[in-house]
Amino acid sequence: MKKIKNSFGGVIGGILLLIAGTYLLWWNEGNNVKNIATTNEVEKTGIEVKADSVDEKNEGKLVVVAGNLDVVDESLTDPKFNISVKSSKLVRKVEMYQWEETEHVDDDDTRSYTYEKKWSDDLIESKDFHQSGYNNPTSFPVANESYLANDVKVGEYNLSSKQIEKTNAQATLSAENVVLTEEYKYQNNYVTTSKNLDEPEIGDIRISWLYNDWNEATILAVQKGNTFVDFVSKDGKTVNRVEEGLLSLKQIVEEMRNEDKFMKWILRLVGALLVIFGYLSIINPLSTLASFVPLLGGLVGGLLGLVAFLVGLVHSLIIIVIAWFRFRPLLSLALIAVIIALVYGIITILKSKKKPTEQVNIQA
Repeated sequence: MKKIKNSFGGVIGGILLLIAGTYLLWWNEGNNVKNIATTNEVEKTGIEVKADSVDEKNEGKLVVVAGNLDVVDESLTDPKFNISVKSSKLVRKVEMYQWEETEHVDDDDTRSYTYEKKWSDDLIESKDFHQSGYNNPTSFPVANESYLANDVKVGEYNLSSKQIEKTNAQATLSAENVVLTEEYKYQNNYVTTSKNLDEPEIGDIRISWLYNDWNEATILAVQKGNTFVDFVSKDGKTVNRVEEGLLSLKQIVEEMRNEDKFMKWILRLVGALLVIFGYLSIINPLSTLASFVPLLGGLVGGLLGLVAFLVGLVHSLIIIVIAWFRFRPLLSLALIAVIIALVYGIITILKSKKKPTEQVNIQA
């Protein structure tokens, strides 16, 4: 009875998944159209300017500025550990060794749980674990921190604070010379509370530092004085990009288009999966009831799963098609015209192949 009750309870969750998936598919198509229009606007209005001087004529224009990335400030320092580096960004990354719970659901809807130890920079709450004996600390003894330079330049242009934040901290800083207190020690380029990082214990802390090591950078934003502000497209999309290396407007536009295409298909996939799993949850009670019949249960469950997949797929395609009519009416009409022309062409070819056969029959 518990199994049947759980399956019927999942119907509500299935309906919510259907709603979420449908909304995501619809929103994604509209958002992608805005992204395409924004990228086209950037390509049309953006201009490349030299980094070695600030031209007042470009005030308020969308510009691409590429040059050496220079940090004018003194070195960034993490005051707690007195570790420093000359960079636009320094990040203290703190990880704790913790238990993580994983749920497993068998074919008969039986739930079981396994527990693994892992390093995580997020606090894993153990109070909600389904089994006792796997207890994590309730807080970190030291927090993650980010430190940003105040004065960073590309040529004669100053990066805004938002742009400095966007410079990635991806290079690992050596922690060998960190000033340590009694509770910490240096191991394997980590500052840690662990006695042995090769055999850590629950609650052990390890700390590492990351920093930005770019030598060159490219900015795409609106020039304001000798710095930058966001570009806002006609569709309300905000553009303010900071890229590593020396890039042209053409290269940045190509990157934007590739990112838009990738995100479009990822969200289409996620939306379709939400819809499919929604239908699976809704019809799950039928599969559960059928499972009580020997031999029949597996067959019915498989068929219902296939039906849910096909219905979910059709549902998703219909939403995408309707969204195309809403957000891309001219393109939709053009596609319909192409489809009609193809169908007409196929019918014409089939008829032309049929006529000689009919004439031979008449002569005979």
